[in-house]
Amino acid sequence: MTWKRNDIMDSLFNRYALGLFSIALEENKVQEYKNSLKMIKSVILNDADFIHLLSSCFLTQEEKDKVIDEVFNNEDKYVLNFIKVIVKNKRVNLLRGIFDEFNEMCNDYLGIKEGIIYSTYLLELDKVEKLEKTFKKVFGVEVELTNHVDEKLIGGIKVIIEDQVFDGTIISKLNSLKQSLIGGK
Repeated sequence: MTWKRNDIMDSLFNRYALGLFSIALEENKVQEYKNSLKMIKSVILNDADFIHLLSSCFLTQEEKDKVIDEVFNNEDKYVLNFIKVIVKNKRVNLLRGIFDEFNEMCNDYLGIKEGIIYSTYLLELDKVEKLEKTFKKVFGVEVELTNHVDEKLIGGIKVIIEDQVFDGTIISKLNSLKQSLIGGK
């Protein structure tokens, strides 16, 4: 078998994610670790300066550990140690993949499906929660939705959960109307 770069990367993502997932299972804190890593991911990956800091060869590991402790001081010690190990092993560039792999493991274990709501503006939290409850009934499992703004939609929403698309956008309705008019000739 020939190893491809993606195979190696996937293996690294999986190895690190599985390490933390095993601890989460042992500690009976899968949901807590999932929430914690989601928050950490949003902080680290949305700040290029923070990534550069954690990757810097000008800081000692002790200095990087101190920064991690200070920024994420309310997080579980195992989660913080996990981040420190990734930084120590110079795998900061793999954080997104590791976080995503860990999140997927947690979702499988907890029976959660994730999806994206596309809308022309950010929806209020209660509307997102209402949509999550609606799709929970459709799928029979918990559903977590993330709202993304897509100004090209004109209006309405489009929800994608795994490989299923629920399109209630104005563009979709106009295209459907167009097809029925063309087909009606």
